[in-house]
Amino acid sequence: MKESLIYSVIFYFSQVVTGNTKKVTEKIAEGLRLGGHKCDLIRFTKYHTDLELIKGFPFEKYDLIGIGVPVYYFHPPYHILFELEHFPSLNGKKGFLFCTSGGNPGSTLYQMKKILDRTGLKMIDGYDKWIGWDVHQLYARQENSNGDYGWLPSSYGHPNEQELNQAKKFGKALINKTLDPKTSEKIDFWSQENESSKMWSWKGIQKWFPEFNLIREKCTQCGLCAQICPWDAIVLDPYPRWVKNCDKCYICHLKCPENAIDCDFKKQIDYLESIMNNGKKKNLI
Repeated sequence: MKESLIYSVIFYFSQVVTGNTKKVTEKIAEGLRLGGHKCDLIRFTKYHTDLELIKGFPFEKYDLIGIGVPVYYFHPPYHILFELEHFPSLNGKKGFLFCTSGGNPGSTLYQMKKILDRTGLKMIDGYDKWIGWDVHQLYARQENSNGDYGWLPSSYGHPNEQELNQAKKFGKALINKTLDPKTSEKIDFWSQENESSKMWSWKGIQKWFPEFNLIREKCTQCGLCAQICPWDAIVLDPYPRWVKNCDKCYICHLKCPENAIDCDFKKQIDYLESIMNNGKKKNLI
């Protein structure tokens, strides 16, 4: 590293619904840029586009490589895990991981770390406590619902100013950790898999969550659903058609301007409410 300056890059994926991870990423970058250091931001958007980006990316230019994601069902978005499998050898490079969640990050960083171990990337830090506004159809019967979806009440207003300032400090602290050749690899953070995450395997979410049903009478074939699908799971033929299994983020359902996508969440909402009600009863005992 020339003149004790570090050159870092942060790859991140952030939902178009809330942008939680984008906000945290930008603050980490602010911290990393203090003192004249360089930090580039690379936003993952769609699976095949991302794979091409990774294939031609000049990783050799960077001293520090960060990766940030939102949490889906106590996991990283599965399409991001599949993308990380395409990262090249990164021996000699230092890295860090982070995520945003509604409050339970599950085993998100553990799973990312397991895949990236193959690359030789030395993880010097990680953080999974940043809360993000958790919007989902599972909260459709909460008081803050619009009748189709709602949000986890405890997540509203996050990440707040205090959390974003903490993200900036996190980025600043990474500078010395990167420059210090004695910085050890952080391993305690990923020592085991979270119990909650074991319930939500790739096959499990395909089976348990509702299917997508198109209401053709409402659809204008605008193509927004295919455009925003990060997994490239939707094609226009000429109407939207789901052609493969996906992350079950249901952003296409949330963002359809004509409400032409129908997904029956009744079973899933009943299950979530039973868990929440049991939690409230335990707190009263």
